[in-house]
Parts: sequence; C-alpha cells; structure tokens
Amino acid sequence: MNPGDLVFIMGDPSRPILGTRTVGGLNYAEAITHGTPALVVDVDILDRATKRVNVEVFVQGMTLWVPGGFVKATNEEG
Repeated sequence: MNPGDLVFIMGDPSRPILGTRTVGGLNYAEAITHGTPALVVDVDILDRATKRVNVEVFVQGMTLWVPGGFVKATNEEG
C-alpha cells in the first residue's frame, strides 16, 4: 500500500467503520460506510510483529486514520 493507491474501506456491512481525525488538538471519530473508496495518504506501522498498521486515507472529503484491517485493495468480499 503506497500513497496515492485507490483502496476501499471494508468491514461488517451492518456496522459503521470508524476513522479518526484531529481538529484543533481534539480527536473525532467519523463513520465510514462499508465499500467506500478512498485514496491512501500515509501508512503508519504500529507494531511489525503483529502487523498492526494505521492507514491515513482521504475519504468523504476528509483525511482520516483507519485501522489497516479495514483497508482493502478491492471491494470484493473474501
């Protein structure tokens, strides 16, 4: 996953996926709909051993940090 890549925010279709943005030093959670396309801005590796990453994406007119497990290269299930 590299900056500028088109990705999709995928999760449980019945539940919103939450991204985080910071405005004026305060963190806000923003709901993202399952299957929403986004552009990768940055990737932050939190822990290499457990492969935990956060991906900064431009989605719905905002830049949000989303847990890497919700960011997929395709909008296909599975």
